[in-house]
Amino acid sequence: MTSFSELGIGKRLCAAVAGMGWNQPTPIQVAAIPEGMSGRDMFGQAQTGTGKTGAYSLIVLGRTRPGSDVPTTIVLAPTRELADQVSKEMRNLSKETRHSVAALYGGAPYADQIRRLESGCDVVVGTPGRVLDLHSKGYLKLDAVKELVIDEADRMLDMGFMEDVETIISLTPAGRQTLMFSATLSDEVRGIAERSMRDPMEVSVSHDEPVSDLVRQYYVEVKRNGKMDVLRDIMANGDPKMVVFCSTKKMVDDLYEGLSLEGRKVGAIHGDMPQARREKTIRGFKRDRMNILVATDVAARGLDIDNIECVVNYDAPLDPETYTHRIGRAGRAGRTGVSFTFVTPKEDRRIPSYEDYMDRKVERVTRKQVQKLEIANPELKALHAEDDGDGKPRREKVKVKAVVRKEKAAEGPGMDYTVISLDLGKEAGLNRVAVISHFTSKAGIGEESIGRIGMASASSFVEVDSTVAAEVLKRINGSKINGRKVRATFAPEKTRCRDKLAKR
Repeated sequence: MTSFSELGIGKRLCAAVAGMGWNQPTPIQVAAIPEGMSGRDMFGQAQTGTGKTGAYSLIVLGRTRPGSDVPTTIVLAPTRELADQVSKEMRNLSKETRHSVAALYGGAPYADQIRRLESGCDVVVGTPGRVLDLHSKGYLKLDAVKELVIDEADRMLDMGFMEDVETIISLTPAGRQTLMFSATLSDEVRGIAERSMRDPMEVSVSHDEPVSDLVRQYYVEVKRNGKMDVLRDIMANGDPKMVVFCSTKKMVDDLYEGLSLEGRKVGAIHGDMPQARREKTIRGFKRDRMNILVATDVAARGLDIDNIECVVNYDAPLDPETYTHRIGRAGRAGRTGVSFTFVTPKEDRRIPSYEDYMDRKVERVTRKQVQKLEIANPELKALHAEDDGDGKPRREKVKVKAVVRKEKAAEGPGMDYTVISLDLGKEAGLNRVAVISHFTSKAGIGEESIGRIGMASASSFVEVDSTVAAEVLKRINGSKINGRKVRATFAPEKTRCRDKLAKR
């Protein structure tokens, strides 16, 4: 088994990788990093979730020195969301190396991005349009670039960005190293690679694992506003351990909030959440502290859990590669699994593309049929309930521990909660995920210090451990969420969230 230390990235990057919780490199990292570290141009076929961002990030950070006045690395991404996600991952990886990373994309203020460039940065991650725009205005220099990364080249082509990409390529030094990644290898993408690279090495890791025959695949034709009802039917059918994939971070937040309000044990992960929070959520999911995980594709990278019984594509993926990657989370280690894909009337043509790609049939089922299907895997239920040596099943023990914690919270004076009221609510785009992330980052407290969260249209109510409530209030009051200043006060009489909301 290959370790990161064997890939030649150096001790500092190995320390950063360990800090992010990456235990071992993915196949594309094993294949790409040693060659990339030698300076060779590279053309990789890799989809989201294979570890390609980590691969090219470790290469460029390992090959360039920090502390530059002008960028020595340019990473081009097709969308603002991807540029944001890549820049955050690179900042996490550069904590030990001290490289400075700037994200440049449209829809964000010019002033902040110009300030980052003028203060000096080593790496620029940006969309082609904003990169060219800031270059034409004289703020972004490209003549010192040693490493050029073109991510998701096929999407660049589909979105009409390739002319801009080729312009940027022409503005960088001829002696640069070029790394290009694409989920598909069309003739157009290959042509650009041939024109911009010197004797490139080709790496292909587009599939995680072949889709197992043990995964039963279904799709349900449903209107957009009917998805939640079908999801409830699936959850009610044997209480399966499941991953629910959404296409956007907002959908993850909305679904998490809706399921939480119903009292379900649910976790959520997406690219805007702090790495520590994502890792904690995944650990909880692995240990059966929750049986539902709502996620985007990027955040679910490296999700390697053998006892997932069901995968739900709440949003049908655009391409068959992503579909294959998602449903491959179930049916592992020789055990059966099931997948459901929700298809709206305009998305029905996607199913044939999945079938052609896998050479397998995806069976159409109605909502009534979903209610009758055997979804939960008895083998996995038995596995979860195995004796740990004290005569009590694992799931039962988890429930007992939860009850004990609740009783201690009620009896112990140190576990009392104080309610903090915020003057922003759903109308300001807030949800429970955003509130938790804001409190943990701004107030410096852990999630264990946060109790219930109540959301109203124009206000929110957050329970925090009374022993730290005064300091939390001090740090939260006057802070900004979604660009809006927060007015925080203590709610009267330590009113609990559910009581406060009941009066509205």
